[in-house]
Amino acid sequence: QVVCEGRKVGFQIDPTVGIDVEQVIGKTFTVEIGKVGVDSLSNIFDANGNSIENNVKFSKTLANINLDEASSLFKFTLEDIECSDDTVGALADEVKDKIMKLLELDTSDTSRIVLSSMICENGDTVITTTTLLPPSTDGGGRSLRTTSSSSAAVGTERLHSINLFTKLRDLSQEQHQGGSRLSNPKERKMFADKDNKSDSKVGFLFNVKDLKIIASASDTKTMLTTASNLLDQEEELYKLVSSSKSGRHSMEVIMKKTDRRAILDEIEMHEDAMIEEFHTHLQLEMKMQDEAGHQREEAGRQHDEEMMREMKMHEEEMLREMKLLHVELLVVTLACIGISIGALLYLKK
Repeated sequence: QVVCEGRKVGFQIDPTVGIDVEQVIGKTFTVEIGKVGVDSLSNIFDANGNSIENNVKFSKTLANINLDEASSLFKFTLEDIECSDDTVGALADEVKDKIMKLLELDTSDTSRIVLSSMICENGDTVITTTTLLPPSTDGGGRSLRTTSSSSAAVGTERLHSINLFTKLRDLSQEQHQGGSRLSNPKERKMFADKDNKSDSKVGFLFNVKDLKIIASASDTKTMLTTASNLLDQEEELYKLVSSSKSGRHSMEVIMKKTDRRAILDEIEMHEDAMIEEFHTHLQLEMKMQDEAGHQREEAGRQHDEEMMREMKMHEEEMLREMKLLHVELLVVTLACIGISIGALLYLKK
């Protein structure tokens, strides 16, 4: 994806469109933007329609991060679900359960899914920012129940958050390719139910987009720290840009290696603080979701207890009425017997 804003031309890779992240991680690639080839109709133009003389060309290397320790952050959209601005927050557990079902995750992996920023659109669509955390180090990597030979070949050790996102993306694309010809939401829902009636995983429409890969704290620190063999080169560059002239005087600012190292250490501390803040935020989100779930469970328990109390009071009331009826019936029976005996004695006289 080429981005042209103001005086800046950039290039952005969207992992959502089908790129195998594992195949390109750590690889170097070259991008050329402009008129590529003699017959090319594309080019870069300014506001007046003038094309540039030379193409923009650059090479980059994708960070070689450890995907087993990385997290994936993306937008998850659940369609054809009744919602409102007031009730969308209460749908967090339902949305998480559907993601768990799609990924075939065990209940022990519930903490790997963090939902935030839930919004309701048009009363029938829920959009949430979803974070898939890496497997835990205490055996939580056994997350996906392999149901086929292909999934068994993948192995549980490769089920990192990026692979789980890829599974969601593939399921969504397969689902929408089949139902894209149906414009009516009710027909699309019927298609989803019919097409997956033999598979308990999917009975609802969803899609994912805007994937962002969040490196682990150790990988982030490595990426943002200047390599030791480049410190001298960085110092020379700093000396070059720091030199300035004013009239007859020329002043050159030279930073010593020790000073540079001190600044780098300070930057690293700041980066560590940012990374720690991010992980703290994720933990807080998970804690808030757990507390909300406990509150809903407590409210449900109290409701059940109230229903039981009402049923018990109703039963006791019915028992009292039954006892009263028994007493009345006994009195009437005794009265009838007394009258019958009196009538019998009277007739004998």
